[in-house]
Amino acid sequence: MKREADRMGFKPTCREVHRLSSEGLDRELSLVERVRMRVHLMVCQACRNFTGQLNLIRRAVRHDGPPVGAEAEADPGRERP
Repeated sequence: MKREADRMGFKPTCREVHRLSSEGLDRELSLVERVRMRVHLMVCQACRNFTGQLNLIRRAVRHDGPPVGAEAEADPGRERP
């Protein structure tokens, strides 16, 4: 069986970096995946932008705001849109 880096090539494509960026939100990437992604990000501005935007969205979602439905519970007489 071929090693992961041999099978995919050392420098991943933009499509693979986008996939890895998304998967990295749900699981810890392997050392090989992280290194390959970092190499690609050093030379690809578009993927740096994509990864930065994805991280911005992740931080916004993790921000401590009121829980879903908390506003309705606080004012039960208020009509929902």
